[in-house]
Amino acid sequence: MSLIALAEAIDGLVETKQAFVAESENAVTVSALSAAHASELKALCEPLGWPVELFDRVGEPWVSAEAPDPGFAPYRLVIQKPASPANTLRLLSNHAFAEWLEIGHVAPRWHIARFTGSLVTGVRVIQSWEGAQEPAVLPSTKSPRALVKEFGNVRRVPEDVRYWLAPALESELFIEPAAQVWIRAASAALISCLPDEIDADNGALKFRGPPRLTLPRFDVVSDVLDHASFNTLMEVSYWLFEHEREAEMRHILLAAELARSGATAESTPTFLRQHLAHAWESAQIAYQMALSETGLDTLKVLSDLRKAVTEETAKLSDISRQLTGSVAAALATGIGLIAARVAANAPAELIAIVMLVVALYITMVISSGVQFMRLQRQLRTDWQHRLYRFLPEAEYTRMVVKPTGKAERSFVWTAWLGGVAVAVLTLACGWAVLAPTSATPTSTDVPAQPVIPFVPPPSPATDTVSATPAKPTTATVVPAPTKDSSKASPTSPPRK
Repeated sequence: MSLIALAEAIDGLVETKQAFVAESENAVTVSALSAAHASELKALCEPLGWPVELFDRVGEPWVSAEAPDPGFAPYRLVIQKPASPANTLRLLSNHAFAEWLEIGHVAPRWHIARFTGSLVTGVRVIQSWEGAQEPAVLPSTKSPRALVKEFGNVRRVPEDVRYWLAPALESELFIEPAAQVWIRAASAALISCLPDEIDADNGALKFRGPPRLTLPRFDVVSDVLDHASFNTLMEVSYWLFEHEREAEMRHILLAAELARSGATAESTPTFLRQHLAHAWESAQIAYQMALSETGLDTLKVLSDLRKAVTEETAKLSDISRQLTGSVAAALATGIGLIAARVAANAPAELIAIVMLVVALYITMVISSGVQFMRLQRQLRTDWQHRLYRFLPEAEYTRMVVKPTGKAERSFVWTAWLGGVAVAVLTLACGWAVLAPTSATPTSTDVPAQPVIPFVPPPSPATDTVSATPAKPTTATVVPAPTKDSSKASPTSPPRK
């Protein structure tokens, strides 16, 4: 209770213009204090046990145990806060809470002294100092700055809308002072996400229409939304940025419906209270109709995509079959050339020229297939974000990348195997051309048979009988007689 009492006392002094407060992550500085107010705040800090330093108007510390002297006013009180846990921002006053909402802080847990209950937004949780609830982070969505044009130096449109998205607030939480600080800041941020353009001079909200509509800037101090209007604004904002891909279309439809809702109103809260719910309902109907038309276009695009993928895979299959037939013909030609060289001593120049032509033909077939495959792959990459960006990455991979990848791998394997086979056959033909063959004669001389002289038989007139054996003479080898002539004697029998 002392913590809440201290926070309420500081906020009360600031609201009545009796003090100024500046709060950092570690300390609270309250300045322009009277002696009585300084004594009051110092007394509220004692039960908490927080270190306190008091300075007079000249900056000298007040170390006396006595009460501050009004003659040395105004006083400045510095309160040292206890160390905060990791990823936690602890704030004492609501005024500091409003300042930090405008500045921003990366801590996902905000502990506010005067905040009761908890408020879970898209990326952080706001709760009391004793709260222990963890934030539930929403998926990232499209930045509102990509939808709303700003030309001024001060950016009013939030960069991330998730800081201001929360479930519908209960009436008990809506009326709390600390919750109202966040509600005003959230209202200003979410309302700035609705128009097509924000005026650079006065911050007016401009809707292109038709007809054109201009609403005054939402003032955080003076303007406020009622409970129902704020919850409607939260629901509309959540619908706008629910899906990153659809945020642009939904924003255009809602802005057009708001422009058609009515003329310029005196205040933005009044206009939103009267027309926001109806404009949102009309935008939802228009969105469903757009989805129906888009559905027909999507079916046509998907049909064309299926046809393109089928044609591409069929083309790669035809190229693979053509390459297979060409390689088979090349292998047959090469084997025939080697056989002609070995068996028939075909001219080496003819074999080399024919095999070179066959190898160049296979190379051109493989090269044309590779160029076609690369061209189709580049076309798919270039046109994916232009025609098929509505398809999720997983669906595009399953419908396009995997089928074409299988066809490409089949062609690559065929090209590698065919190319290696033709290369090996080309080397074999080169070896057959350069190496000598067995069909080449080494000499044309045929060895002649020895000449056998013919010795005529002796005539009867000169044939004499002699008892004396004839002298041995040297004779040549006569071929053996045939089987029929072996019965006849080569010489005549002796006479009696």
